[in-house]
Amino acid sequence: MNQLEKQKNTPIRTANQRIQDAQKQPDMFQLLGPIWFTGEIIILFADTGIGKSIFGIQIGNGLSKGTNVTLSLKNECEPQNVLYYDFELSDKQFQKRYSDEKTGQVYQFSNNFYIDNVDFVELYDQDPKKNFLELIFEKFKRDIIEVGVKILIVDNITFLNTQTTQDQQASLDIMRKLVELKKEYGLSILVLAHTPKRSDEIPITISDLSGSKQLSNFADSVFAIGKSSKGPSNRYIKQVKPSRSSELIYHSGNVLEFGIDKDDSFLQFIEIGTGTEKENLNISQDDPKLMALSLKNSDPTLSIRKIAQMVGKSKSTVAEWLKESPHWKDYISKELDTMDTVDKTKTTGHNGHSGL
Repeated sequence: MNQLEKQKNTPIRTANQRIQDAQKQPDMFQLLGPIWFTGEIIILFADTGIGKSIFGIQIGNGLSKGTNVTLSLKNECEPQNVLYYDFELSDKQFQKRYSDEKTGQVYQFSNNFYIDNVDFVELYDQDPKKNFLELIFEKFKRDIIEVGVKILIVDNITFLNTQTTQDQQASLDIMRKLVELKKEYGLSILVLAHTPKRSDEIPITISDLSGSKQLSNFADSVFAIGKSSKGPSNRYIKQVKPSRSSELIYHSGNVLEFGIDKDDSFLQFIEIGTGTEKENLNISQDDPKLMALSLKNSDPTLSIRKIAQMVGKSKSTVAEWLKESPHWKDYISKELDTMDTVDKTKTTGHNGHSGL
């Protein structure tokens, strides 16, 4: 018997067996409207200072109380135990966000909502020989078992990355381990992440998430918070990778609009309505460079030639602008080469002789 024959494979299922197995599994319910369903791991990303932690805590608060997170983002589940790891705020900063200094009123969270930071020195002291990733996930498992968690929120993966290495591999390892946790304990997981510094005047795409292609492969869905031009506290939410369990609802033509305000001592995203992403970006028609970048981000299939026609500039100028963008610099040379080949074919004819 050879090595391949010795290996035991999981029996291959028929289509009917797969459906029968699915019938034994828990049904999926909305946690955050069409964005997040039970049993899924999702990513929320935004630039620094946009308010993703505010919205993350708002999500955890709603799920722990069994209430809708916002008017449109429905929660179909009863109150659940939520564990939120906060690597951003100090205790005093957290207190300030969820209390009224003038009246002394303090917001009352559900006792189902567990939110804490991690003492890294204490972790290292437990077993200095282990690496950070092993230690932190051992703690995650202990806490999940102790609390009886069904919802896990990590704020944010970028911080965990800096505690290990600076390369994308660290983030990928973290996501793999989170997926393992999800499967082992039947969790629904929300991961918050930073995005590299970006212009507020161009549409959000999956490319804005650092390590987007690799990280998004581990996520069931990805959405983002953008800064709106409608006011200093205005924001919008856009899906950049829809849940496999639902349709794409909040796309560039239908983003959810919010204002950030404190109500009942609770700092939160207050839903305003829906609009287009372009309306929230307020792209200046007087800046052809921003227009060009916006057009390419909104529709990656647009050619340099087409964008040049739309903004009234030369192909070479538009190409140089796109080369400056980390999203498109790797693709521009190939597109230019293709354009040159097409142009030469048009002017010389297929046999290489002048077609004029």
